Amino acid sequence: MPCALRRCPAASERRTETRIVNRITHGITLYSQSRAGLENVAARFALTLITGIPLLLSFLVPISRLPLMECPFLAATGLPGPLCGFTRSIWAISAGNWTAATVNCPLAWLVYAAMAGVFAWNAVNILLGKNATRRIPATIGRRWSKRAMQITIALVFLNWIYRLSFGLT
Repeated sequence: MPCALRRCPAASERRTETRIVNRITHGITLYSQSRAGLENVAARFALTLITGIPLLLSFLVPISRLPLMECPFLAATGLPGPLCGFTRSIWAISAGNWTAATVNCPLAWLVYAAMAGVFAWNAVNILLGKNATRRIPATIGRRWSKRAMQITIALVFLNWIYRLSFGLT
């Protein structure tokens, strides 16, 4: 029987050596040292950066200093695009101007909360060295992913209709 299919001292010693080497070189062991564990850490780190950088910038940089370009959809059609207003609203939420954020783009609250939640979840899991993912069967995951995409598109469309009906640009 191959070593991988049964518990053998050689495989256990290799895992222990890998952990010891990583503790010596890196200070901590993140998840397991398997390829899947490292890929999980990389994915969590990427999500932490993708959500954390906009949140941090919204607190540190005033919106007037952002290098924003003119919306191509607005320039071509004269109407604001479906995603217009999100940046202004997220900056308004961070500045504490909640009324302006709600009037300008109500869906930005949901986006802001989702970004903060994803950032917090992934940052805490990285710092604690935990692999806190739920095991969801692929069929359920695909079904919910499709439903989530449909709901997201519907919410963006409704937010766009709201902005057009009030003449917001």
